[in-house]
Amino acid sequence: MVDASVALAWVLPGEDTKNALLLRNQAAENPNPILLIPPTFWFEVANVLWVAIRRNRIKKSSATKALEILQNFDFTVYPVDPTNCLHLSIAHDLAVYDSAYLHLALEQQAVLWTMDQALKKVAENLEVAALP
Repeated sequence: MVDASVALAWVLPGEDTKNALLLRNQAAENPNPILLIPPTFWFEVANVLWVAIRRNRIKKSSATKALEILQNFDFTVYPVDPTNCLHLSIAHDLAVYDSAYLHLALEQQAVLWTMDQALKKVAENLEVAALP
């Protein structure tokens, strides 16, 4: 299961990408594990790319190319229950969109790929394996 922070590290310049790129290579070379994402993933990714354009970090053409690259990965969109996400957010002081990843990892007993240290800490406290 991949969160937006890891996927964006695959395509944005200047990210601390060593460990994220290892996961990307694993995903590209091996059809397993299944790359689960919540429905909000694509909006979160597109929003970060839009912000990167506004901050002159990347050009519009680079953002479009980055999105195309990510769309070529075999992500599986899996619905999550917003009520459960809200409860996780309240209980663990996480943004609801981060709780969507956590809820999905818990429900599917999946390893969570995230660069978000706060999310990783909560996941590990709930005995969800998190990488990198």
